[in-house]
Amino acid sequence: MPHDTMYPDWPRSSADLVPLPRGCDGPKLKPFDFQGGPQAIEFLEYAGEGLHAHLFKVRILGQIYALKLFRFCYDNNWLAPARDTDPRDRELMSAFYDSSEPFNCKCRAYGRLQEAGHEDLVLLDEDHEAAIYSRFANDNISFNGDIQLPGLDGDHDFDMRARFLGRDGWKPPVHGIVKEFVVPAAEEDLTEAEAAKMLRDIGKLQQLGILCINVAARQVLGGKFSNFSTAITVPHFFTTPELNPTLTPGMRGGMELETFQLALADYLTFDDILKGWNTDHAANKGYTIDVRAFPGGEGSPPLRRYALRNEAAREPVFTYVHPRRYDWKRKRQTVRRRVRLWAKPPMWIYYCGDGSSFAEELRGRDHIHKYSLFWDYKDGFIYPRLDAPASP
Repeated sequence: MPHDTMYPDWPRSSADLVPLPRGCDGPKLKPFDFQGGPQAIEFLEYAGEGLHAHLFKVRILGQIYALKLFRFCYDNNWLAPARDTDPRDRELMSAFYDSSEPFNCKCRAYGRLQEAGHEDLVLLDEDHEAAIYSRFANDNISFNGDIQLPGLDGDHDFDMRARFLGRDGWKPPVHGIVKEFVVPAAEEDLTEAEAAKMLRDIGKLQQLGILCINVAARQVLGGKFSNFSTAITVPHFFTTPELNPTLTPGMRGGMELETFQLALADYLTFDDILKGWNTDHAANKGYTIDVRAFPGGEGSPPLRRYALRNEAAREPVFTYVHPRRYDWKRKRQTVRRRVRLWAKPPMWIYYCGDGSSFAEELRGRDHIHKYSLFWDYKDGFIYPRLDAPASP
């Protein structure tokens, strides 16, 4: 549910340091433990930037970490409401923010990994934010907008941080996630064993209800996927019709198809990445990587006749995991108790209409799906819009 501030606000006491995101069902990430003392972060190195965040090498309590500090992104960088809605409506935007804005996507994904047993957040205080601008003055660091078009403080259209002020009329604090520091390997050094592990991990993450993973060799650090700023974690308004009891059958069907396509797209993207790696690096490295999600990397193949059963008149397409099957309502006793995962989970089979050319389109390796539904908010619920929004 929406709340009185759009972003995490400046804490007035330790009681305000709560797991995030605040206003939606599902996993949350706990604040970083400074062991009872004041926030003390030593910034050692600016490690670079991505679309949604800046990365720093830092020292906290004598340990080296990676601190990822997120931008206040433009709405087109995340799964925001339909473009013909009012982007300055706090209630509307906060309803979407908790589930879909890049910082919260990452909090939810890491929170799920913690609760399933299989990283901590920090709100940067004013002194440490000032230290960044002083220490890395030549890097022109901005926490507004994105990497292509940094926002401008004081600019009505581009100062995203100032769009929704906090309780005391201040701009909200910069927020980030503390992670293990790992020196990234060169993308061209990917091995067959690492590619095979990436493929297995896609299946494990989807079994934990995490999909729309940023599948790329450069996102794997220390043998683990590291970038979940676009991830969708069940329960989510996108995947989970139980969150809105007023949905029509057509809306539910649209959500199911959209979720299926995104789950399939993680595997199709993997095959596309490996095809590109072989094209770019195999000759110089002296080896090819033959790991594929689907045979030959040519997309989801047709199912054999015996698998069709009573659905033979309809055209089936499959992907390997059904992320919506994750039991998000089950209470976890401890974050140390691992959720048991299938070595070979049941496939998710989606049935298209009889003789549907759409089935062939879905199967194709070029069908790497992006969002197609648009979303509205009304009376406390988020709805998929089954027709495209009007141009603003």
